[in-house]
Amino acid sequence: MNRSESKFQNTANKMGGALVTLLESKEFTDISIMDICNAAGVNRSTFYAHYDNTYDLLKQAYQGMIANFLSECTFDEPVDLANMRKLNKDDLNFITPKYLLPYLEYIRTHKRLFKIYAENASAFDANEMDNYMIENLFVPIYAKYGVRDKKLIYYMQKYFLKGIDAIIHEWVRGDCEDDILFICEIIIYCVRPNSEI
Repeated sequence: MNRSESKFQNTANKMGGALVTLLESKEFTDISIMDICNAAGVNRSTFYAHYDNTYDLLKQAYQGMIANFLSECTFDEPVDLANMRKLNKDDLNFITPKYLLPYLEYIRTHKRLFKIYAENASAFDANEMDNYMIENLFVPIYAKYGVRDKKLIYYMQKYFLKGIDAIIHEWVRGDCEDDILFICEIIIYCVRPNSEI
């Protein structure tokens, strides 16, 4: 990344940080572009050089938060997407407390942004993230179990991902008041009904 690209990215990060800070005291729909510019110390033309509107900035802030989670989160053993095909069946179950609890804790910590995302999901292209996960995570997992029909995998994973999202969105709408272990158990039970909870 050259110096001008780095400056451009740093400015975008400042505006994303300003939005997240503003969300602590204001509703998203009450935050203006001027509010963001003032909080980030940039002018309106700088904002429009990066984004078309506040929804574009919100989408970038959400994607940045997910990328930050993936880079910060430490599991006992890191998940190596590039080598998914080499893992054995026992290592391919990601709907376990080992993976769910850090994710749910991260959501609880950033619940304001997740809540806004849930309330404005139609403004985001969630399919992009779903399709990436299906291709890079779930296709290799299903292949280990002898399922190779990508269309079947696509529909099955859409079902699971939307169901998990629905549980998380309800939890976030309730201000994450329900116990995190309870939410983890619900997700596991819904995905694998024969599991003990």
